[in-house]
Amino acid sequence: MGTVTNIKVKPMSVVWAGSALGFTEGDLELTLTEDAVDVTAHQEGTNILSAIRTGKGAELSISLKETNVALVKFILGQSGDVDNPSGATANLVVGWGNSKDFTHVLSQAGKLVLHPVALASNDYSEDICAWKAYPVPESFTFSGENPSLLNCTFKCYPDTTKAGTFRLLVIGNHTLGNFASL
Repeated sequence: MGTVTNIKVKPMSVVWAGSALGFTEGDLELTLTEDAVDVTAHQEGTNILSAIRTGKGAELSISLKETNVALVKFILGQSGDVDNPSGATANLVVGWGNSKDFTHVLSQAGKLVLHPVALASNDYSEDICAWKAYPVPESFTFSGENPSLLNCTFKCYPDTTKAGTFRLLVIGNHTLGNFASL
């Protein structure tokens, strides 16, 4: 039998690479995936007999509501560039081009932490922490009737310095221990 006290409304604060990302719009959706290869045998026809897990993934979809210039430069600057155009010395702009094509995203990945706003700032018991998350900007929404939004997905990559059990993300207190292999 269900218990009504198990039903939660849980707004979260979002911190990435040590910076609070401000107010958000709508739901924060953490998508977890597990890849598997089906196991079949000629003697069993096309029946799937089992599956072998081959990997796991995690992504966080988020709509950022505080679309100030600093936040836009911070997020877009990871996959784009923040620089002065030729001939200008005090005109930092975000460039969205191909200068970072064919480079690894891990150098721009940062720790992503979701913290329930109803908990004290030092109560990490229900935090969700991805060690290496990389923001992929998806769209801007501009409107004369609604607040502007920056929609992005944080793709989570494994931290190979952590034990296999903890490499992608953890739920709970991520501040105690180093999560390395024993």
